[in-house]
Amino acid sequence: MCITNREVAMLRLLTPHANAHARQLIAETGAPLRVTSTLRTSARNRQVGGSPGSFHLRGRAVDLTGDRYTLRRAADLAWDLRIGRGCTGPEEVLLEYLGTPRQHLHVAW
Repeated sequence: MCITNREVAMLRLLTPHANAHARQLIAETGAPLRVTSTLRTSARNRQVGGSPGSFHLRGRAVDLTGDRYTLRRAADLAWDLRIGRGCTGPEEVLLEYLGTPRQHLHVAW
């Protein structure tokens, strides 16, 4: 899957560890996923209804969109992917708003 320049720029805002995980997840899902959110300011996080302790505020989370099947596959895959010996995997894998125009996968490391 090809990541757009805008998505590459968004992924660069993540911590190196989260960036590596997000890129691997996108590549290994093998179906179209779009990056819609990474690092957020406090104001933006409030605007979108994010948790006050959101991993997005620390550059440790990504939101991805795609069709329902692809999002479910990516969620399952996120739990299985490990990068490096000390990696314990994601801290959050949330399928949100499935079946609505806002459906997305939130993954935090």
